[in-house]
Amino acid sequence: MACINMKFSPAFLLFYLSACAWIQPASADNRVSIDTPPASLEKWYKPANKRQVWLHTMFRLRREMQAISEYAEQNDQPGMEKWIARLEKDYNKIVDMVPEWEKMTKPRLLSELEMFAEKGDTYRVGKTLKMIQRTCDDCHIDYQPLVTAMYRSPHYDDIKLKDLDGNPQSFEDNMVDLSRSVNRILIALDDGHKGIALQTSQNLADQLHNLGNSCNSCHEDDAYPRERILGKVTQKHLQTLQQNINEGLVKDSQKLMGEIAVSVCARCHNTHRIVYDLRNALLPDE
Repeated sequence: MACINMKFSPAFLLFYLSACAWIQPASADNRVSIDTPPASLEKWYKPANKRQVWLHTMFRLRREMQAISEYAEQNDQPGMEKWIARLEKDYNKIVDMVPEWEKMTKPRLLSELEMFAEKGDTYRVGKTLKMIQRTCDDCHIDYQPLVTAMYRSPHYDDIKLKDLDGNPQSFEDNMVDLSRSVNRILIALDDGHKGIALQTSQNLADQLHNLGNSCNSCHEDDAYPRERILGKVTQKHLQTLQQNINEGLVKDSQKLMGEIAVSVCARCHNTHRIVYDLRNALLPDE
């Protein structure tokens, strides 16, 4: 979906976010065919592995190729040779970790790369690097979307929260309750039901607090993700919302609800829901 740079009113944004949350593909005929990665790849990702071994290997490969390219431009032979040795080691790890991908790699290119570097033929070093990069790109085109969905998106079914009564609640039910609270506040504001709006705004604050308690399920000891979305600014917005409702400031309350929808709901969805929906689309029967 294209991103259009336009200004919307907070009320329209809130409606847009609520509507988009339930939009489904218009046609089941628009399907994407993506190859399933070998099962051996799983053991190099968390939680099967204590570390993200595959990811760190990919990061090193990218860094090594960049270093070789930059030293080739500088005609720095020792620099090229140092990083070519590292590239060879990590590139060969691909087949060690996932033997099924042997045909997708071209280790002979590493020997050629080393030979051209020794000769000081920086032009052919650059050309060979591009050929090695192509083997990476070809694999990414075939597998990267599904690998991202399978191994780099959270299993929300495993995350448990509590509802307003302290009972266990699924992530999905929590999202439904949040949506209902948001709309109940807006309905009450529109119809002049101050007491309902005030009580529901407190419920919304409590629901978001419970949601925030689940952040460490994925982020562990990192407090920043929760602070960024549900931190001091959001807490201040929720407090101001209750004050505005209590004082009968309907328009100010409606405007603030729009700001909360963008700074909390949209910001969180743009980070988490995109990958979640990708996973569901690619792995519908999981």
